Amino acid sequence: MALGCATYLARGAIGPRGQAFAGVFCFFGLVAMFSSNLRAVNWRTIGWGVALQLVLALLVLKVPFVHDTLEKAKAIVVSFINFSDKGAEFVFGNLARPGDIALNPGKEFMFMFAFKALPPILFVSAFFTVLYHYGVLQRIVRLMARVMVHLMGTSGAETLSVSANVFMGQTEAPLIVRPYVPRMTPSELFALMTSGFAHISGGMMVVYINYGADPVAVLTTCIMACPCSLYLSKLFMPEIGKPETAGTAHAQFEKSPHVNGIDAATAGTTDGLKLALNVAAMLIVFIAFVAMFDAIIGLVDKDLSLSKIFGWIFSPAAFLMGVEPADVSKVGSLLGAKLAINEHYAYLVMKGWKATPDFMTTRSYVLAAFALTGFANFASVGIQLGGIGAIAPERRHDLARLGLRALFVGFVATLLNAAIAGILL
Repeated sequence: MALGCATYLARGAIGPRGQAFAGVFCFFGLVAMFSSNLRAVNWRTIGWGVALQLVLALLVLKVPFVHDTLEKAKAIVVSFINFSDKGAEFVFGNLARPGDIALNPGKEFMFMFAFKALPPILFVSAFFTVLYHYGVLQRIVRLMARVMVHLMGTSGAETLSVSANVFMGQTEAPLIVRPYVPRMTPSELFALMTSGFAHISGGMMVVYINYGADPVAVLTTCIMACPCSLYLSKLFMPEIGKPETAGTAHAQFEKSPHVNGIDAATAGTTDGLKLALNVAAMLIVFIAFVAMFDAIIGLVDKDLSLSKIFGWIFSPAAFLMGVEPADVSKVGSLLGAKLAINEHYAYLVMKGWKATPDFMTTRSYVLAAFALTGFANFASVGIQLGGIGAIAPERRHDLARLGLRALFVGFVATLLNAAIAGILL
């Protein structure tokens, strides 16, 4: 923490990369400082986890071939999103076409959310459900898990779930290891929860890109979050028990309950609809709360707002990510909005700012995408308690006890990903 304070006080003298370099040590040290048993930490897990995270970051951000491949993947993702536009246009007709939106700038924001952000959730959810039914997703997840189990020495069940979080959400990923969840050690359960907070689902990835987030940053941070969330969870809560699947990635997946691909697509669409409605409902409520708080705060000081308060509180974190000093307050405000409200609101705010002439530098914008891409917010604690608690009702007490601590480590994991990117950009 002393290093962080000294770095913050010396802002402007060390440059953005120096800030990010100090941030890596500060974020790592913050988790270590609150470790439940630092002496029990398996440093092999930490060392290989850090190495994997760095290698992934270097490959994407510094190796031209890999970076160019991801840039091409960006075009594929955009085309993939456009497929859902066809379905939306068929159902909603002219409402789902840009039409005269350019003549009504005030409506562009609502149009983007209603007809560009929500429909892809249904399509992506159905697509991934079909992939899971035919075993494609399981093969990819198992391959990723084998590498981490072999190098980091973590258990198969927790590593499979962490790997699945690249594609699935915080309550869907644990389903693939459903039989093992009731018997997981506290450390495994903590890793399961932390990874959920540090990742996003495939459907949400598409939504954030539609919000205007940098696609390469979103894809990269999702992959980096795998080793990062796993080793940080083991630093915070080391394994002192005996996991049932220790040292092997051969844990059994939950079988697909669907009869065929059509049944899987139908079920995935239904699940996607629930998610889309949930996203819309949460935004209605939370944006209303923000407006209410701003009105109350405005009674004290007309120039004061929730956004400004978040900016003051989280500016040091944004600074240690390597954000340009001029943009620290803005990115800090987004970090606070993500944690206290949710990442959807933060991305929508950033999209609104993007249209202004004094938005932020490209570097700050990309690093913000690294840090905002994750489910680490207070509402997600309740979502995990409900979702994972339904899989293992007997572990509800443990889930409630670990929830806020897992949120803390998951949030720091997103900051650490951003700081590492800040060194390399």
